[in-house]
Amino acid sequence: MRFRSGRRRGDTGVDAVCSYINNISTARFDRETVYHELNTMTNGTTRLGHYSLEKNSLYINGFHITDTAPTKKPALNKAPITGYKLSFRIVNENLTNPDSQSPEYKAALESINKKMNQLYRQSNLRDQFLNCSITRLRAGSIVVDCNCFFQQKPSINRAVVERAFQNGTTNTTGLWLGSSYQLQEFSVNGLELAIEAEPDKTPLKSEKESFRLKFRITNLPYSSELQDSKSQMYQESKEKIEKELNVFRSSSMKNYFTGCTVESFGPVYRKPYTSITSVCKFTHDLYSRPLQKQEVYKELQRLTDGFTKLGPTYELDKQSLMVEDYSSLTTAEQESKRSELQFWAIILICVFALLGFILLLLLCFLIVVCLRRKSNLYQVQQSTYGVFFPHLGTKVH
Repeated sequence: MRFRSGRRRGDTGVDAVCSYINNISTARFDRETVYHELNTMTNGTTRLGHYSLEKNSLYINGFHITDTAPTKKPALNKAPITGYKLSFRIVNENLTNPDSQSPEYKAALESINKKMNQLYRQSNLRDQFLNCSITRLRAGSIVVDCNCFFQQKPSINRAVVERAFQNGTTNTTGLWLGSSYQLQEFSVNGLELAIEAEPDKTPLKSEKESFRLKFRITNLPYSSELQDSKSQMYQESKEKIEKELNVFRSSSMKNYFTGCTVESFGPVYRKPYTSITSVCKFTHDLYSRPLQKQEVYKELQRLTDGFTKLGPTYELDKQSLMVEDYSSLTTAEQESKRSELQFWAIILICVFALLGFILLLLLCFLIVVCLRRKSNLYQVQQSTYGVFFPHLGTKVH
């Protein structure tokens, strides 16, 4: 189902689901039996075919035994996972090459897998949804088998999962997965085995990321009604802005975007228009790279024509956008301050160099003056005729 980084550098972690036919004639399957059987067949969890395994890395539905504590009762995950198998037929596409290694098969699997995850991330089950994984594609036109996993809650059952799938695919022309695949003959069945996450790990779980957006709408005059969450103006403005913020659904982040909620409206100092605070939520798998606020900022700027228009209705103050505490203006100000600091540093260096040069000249001048004063102590007597007297005591007759 998934590859991820291992505990040691260079290792690869693997999450897999194995299914079996559950009837009276088959042998009893439980996690301890499967664990010991797989441990034996892999030479003590050291070799799987030509792959080398980390000896104590095997977990089966949370069950694990180490060499140092073979009799210790394993710790069990307190948040079990429930799974459902979904099957449906895509009638407007053909799978000409059913080989799972072919480029056609891989491209179709990746595309369908993304759309299945997006469907449940945007459904009313998004808080319990973990992950969907395509297990098989078959020809005719394309028959899809898919396993979807949810946190095990009383509110999650087969009918609820089926209803969410139907609601997410139904439109006026039939059943559509995204805008690409027309569906027929879908079914939802519970998986026979319950999947539990490995202790201290949740390999299938998705995490939510929230980004707080602040911006100003110049053609929405601020009114005290926008402070009253029960007023018609508040409700209509909130709904329209949230709908326009769904522009993320047509972005490169569409597979992770779950929706935006307007939190509050506010006045703008000395301006007639309105400031908006909104929270936009995205999901990402635990082993994928989280989104950055700079990415959300740049993507929203691109989707709104340089952050000048939000949909056909609203005009924006292009310099007002902030995602969390990030804004291109604050970045520019920081760079400007940094360059100003460098400018003043250069001026200070020049001033100190000039002062040093002046002090050096002053020191030289003082040395010259001192030397001249010292030379005046040794004056030689001279006659009016230019004759020098080498000895001061000698008299001329």
